[in-house]
Amino acid sequence: MREILLESTFVSIDVEATGVDPSKSEIVEIACVRVEGGVITESFSTLVNPGYSVPPNITALTGITNAMLVGKPKMEDVLPKFLKFVGDSVLVAHKVEKDIAFIDKYHKMLYGKRFRPPHICTFNLARNILPDLKKYSLKDLADYFQVEHGRAHRAMDDARTTALVFLELLKILWNRLGIGEYLEVKKLSKG
Repeated sequence: MREILLESTFVSIDVEATGVDPSKSEIVEIACVRVEGGVITESFSTLVNPGYSVPPNITALTGITNAMLVGKPKMEDVLPKFLKFVGDSVLVAHKVEKDIAFIDKYHKMLYGKRFRPPHICTFNLARNILPDLKKYSLKDLADYFQVEHGRAHRAMDDARTTALVFLELLKILWNRLGIGEYLEVKKLSKG
């Protein structure tokens, strides 16, 4: 039986970090939402103490301050809970490789192996199926689809927005092309 993503389960994720390079930066917030049959059913979110001060430019971008991170768990404590929430679901994110690279860093450290879940990038997917758009930021796509979005660069708001944008992209694929299975959609989300 064909499992169509619009009717099945996927998890939309987002991480915020102290910088863009996973080898030199740490996660300060991670969030995800589970989507089942086109509906957001559960969420997981936490701030993460990176072990050092958040750079001022990241605070300006995200609104996450050092004071907000006092007493928050380290990523080593968060990762097992995140992995349990995700299970074996397909992961969806805007520029998903960035999010996976950050999670992979901790996964290798804790478990000695790579984090390689099935995943789809909404940025690449949108570029490939909506070639006439001028911009493909998450906010631009949310505006295009008239999806309500919260504060950019906060993990839960971005994870929810990504999930809703992905559902709209899936509807286009299904209604125009009859495409909806993971591997079919994955092919269209290549960079």
